[in-house]
Amino acid sequence: MELDFTWLTKIAEETAKKDFCTDKGKKQAPETPPDGLLVGGEYKTLAEPQNAAQGLTTPLEGVGRLQRRAEAEKADHERSLQVYREYQDNIKACGQLQTDILKGARAGADPYSLLLKAVEAIAKMTHNSLFYDQVKGDLLAIYGEALLEPIPLAWELEAVEERLGRLQQAAERETAPDSKQRIQAAIKAHRAEAERLQGLINQAGRQKKAV
Repeated sequence: MELDFTWLTKIAEETAKKDFCTDKGKKQAPETPPDGLLVGGEYKTLAEPQNAAQGLTTPLEGVGRLQRRAEAEKADHERSLQVYREYQDNIKACGQLQTDILKGARAGADPYSLLLKAVEAIAKMTHNSLFYDQVKGDLLAIYGEALLEPIPLAWELEAVEERLGRLQQAAERETAPDSKQRIQAAIKAHRAEAERLQGLINQAGRQKKAV
């Protein structure tokens, strides 16, 4: 008589099915995939690591701003020192001008020179050089050329002769023919101006004698 073991095989199959279902329930895929993987086995894109230089951008910009601020403060300090030095120099110059005015008045100096020194002192204390230039220009044009006052005319003649001397020195140094020719033309014009001013001074002297 043959033994029937089919029942044993069925029991083994049933046991295997139960074990498989149990393991499957225990080993279900997690809802949140592990780092580097997406659902379905696809790799997710990882965040690129930050470049070291990029990470230092903000600190470097901060250092640059601090450096620019320090340079601006240094420049402001230098300007303040320059203004202070100029102020001190003007105080000394004004003191000397006051002394010159007192000495000139006691020595009988011409009033035009004394007035110009006083104007120069005011211009230095107010930091207004245009004031001095304007007053001197008016003295030369009105009291010199128009009213033929000898002192303003003498100032103008002195300035022309000073420029003439510099032009003559330049002519001696110059070697280029074209430049030398232009300098010689300027020398000729200055000599003519000096002669004109000297003629006005002589005319002013004759008028004073006639009075």
